[in-house]
Amino acid sequence: MLTIILVSILIALIFAPLGCLALWKKYIYFGDGLAHAAILAGSISAILDLSLVYSGIITAIIFASLVFKFKNISGTNATINLISSLMLSGALILAIVNPSRININQLLFGDIISVSNYDLITLGCVLIMVYSFIIIYYKHILLIVLDRDIACVKKIPVNFIELSFLILLSISVFTTIKIVGSLLVTSILIIPAMSARLVSNTPLQMITISIIFAGASNLGGLYISYLKDIPVAPVIIIVESIIYLCCYLISMRRK
Repeated sequence: MLTIILVSILIALIFAPLGCLALWKKYIYFGDGLAHAAILAGSISAILDLSLVYSGIITAIIFASLVFKFKNISGTNATINLISSLMLSGALILAIVNPSRININQLLFGDIISVSNYDLITLGCVLIMVYSFIIIYYKHILLIVLDRDIACVKKIPVNFIELSFLILLSISVFTTIKIVGSLLVTSILIIPAMSARLVSNTPLQMITISIIFAGASNLGGLYISYLKDIPVAPVIIIVESIIYLCCYLISMRRK
């Protein structure tokens, strides 16, 4: 039980700041694409008897690199749709060919009970990478969000930062897909950031509040799930949605 609680906290710490960056950079649709592509990673993992972490990292890097390469040619959302649809189709074909080895339901809905100490260590490594990236490039990220052209003029490595962010976001989603499921991972990523944006005055405040909201939602959802014996991820989404509604009412009251 302690491992499950620690995993829930780590997911909150990882996804909350990444969700804020995704909102700022308007990469929300990227999360949906990742969720579809993650099913392919799970399918490959089952067929090759490979750890989902490794297959997920490989698929994440391929997905992020292809989106980054072709987004200026065909548009970001169109490129994401193309690549995610291609990967999802490949996953479904593999599932049909190997129905005994691929558990689509687990990939779609997740299974937090199956977490292990290995997952805990993996998420810990991802946490270090995410916060190292944010600490090192925080000011550069803000400038890129405000005006990409000025950031380029100041010789900030815009392309490197954007590609690094996409790869980090991809790896984070893929390493948690077996826990929260591909259907709900985008909501867990984005909703705390959406809630924090309603009641924040600065970017740093938004990240801090989103971490608090994400942690409260994950632990609250885990507790309710334990009491009522229902899946964790849907309960977390409901708790996050309630928090969002409360933040919306607070923001409307301020106005």
